[in-house]
Amino acid sequence: MHNSSLLNNIVTYLPKKNLTNEDLARVFNVQPEQIFKTVGVNQRHISGEDELASDMGIQAAQRLLKESDISKDDIDFLIFCSTCFDYSAPSTSCIMQDKIGLSKSTACIDLPYGCSGYVYGLAMAKSFISSGIAKNILFITSDTLTKTITENNLELKSIFSDAASATLITQKNSRSIGEFVFGTDGGGSLDVFVSKSGYRPPIDGNIDACGILPHGKLEMDGMKVFNFGLKIVPQLITDTLKKNDLTLDQIDLFIFHQPSRFLLDVLRKKINIPESKFFINIEQHGNTSSTSIPLALSDAQAQGKLKHGMIVLLAGFGVGYSWAGTIIKT
Repeated sequence: MHNSSLLNNIVTYLPKKNLTNEDLARVFNVQPEQIFKTVGVNQRHISGEDELASDMGIQAAQRLLKESDISKDDIDFLIFCSTCFDYSAPSTSCIMQDKIGLSKSTACIDLPYGCSGYVYGLAMAKSFISSGIAKNILFITSDTLTKTITENNLELKSIFSDAASATLITQKNSRSIGEFVFGTDGGGSLDVFVSKSGYRPPIDGNIDACGILPHGKLEMDGMKVFNFGLKIVPQLITDTLKKNDLTLDQIDLFIFHQPSRFLLDVLRKKINIPESKFFINIEQHGNTSSTSIPLALSDAQAQGKLKHGMIVLLAGFGVGYSWAGTIIKT
């Protein structure tokens, strides 16, 4: 791995277990084709029973450091982006610092974000580096949202998946990251949320009787989330292009958060993005929350669709409601 390109400093981790449409079809007595037609996903990755988001993130980080030409001692900042932390306190990033074996002079911070989290993390990393706070940042994303889905919820089981990524951001490759656009509409925050997972309302002690999962229960109003994406993303793309003094035609590849195949197809047509410039990999991975963008970057490169010298637009949007966009030059 080289420090010259952000693209060469991304490693992903996928849990061993896969959940296919055939698996779901057997349980829910539906046709596998119908599941694919509805969400555009063929398989999802399911974390092990005792495998936490931090465990998956550590796996990605260890591989990144092994393959990289940077020493663990040179990492001076760790950002961990997730919605599935080990505890409400301490910060999971502090636990990860010790397990990865990073220096005790490493700063650690948790970023409790989902779908827009990768772009937020890039913004934090670029800011820390350009202000002289840090030189080499290890940025990890990881979620295990499948642990918050009830057994009888076909809609959510069809969509969500577990994965992790690790990205090394250095003084050199941070220059390839462009300007950022952000947005928030907390009025829609409960359209997709994990209930009984915090202090409002409190975690219920009587978990089994209430049918609530021990880590909280993922709840989503699919139509409201779809309409949010449809309304907000076209403007996000316009604003991101404007902020970076670019036109739609100058972008070589568009990489969006991967919420559902149907929403991605509608957005692509609405924004007028050519199919050849629009990368979709939800079919093989499902919606991996904060890891969807780095996973798409990694897959696009592996498939030869993302090459050095390209300008890529990244757009994250979802839970919060929160959205963020930027460009990277590969």
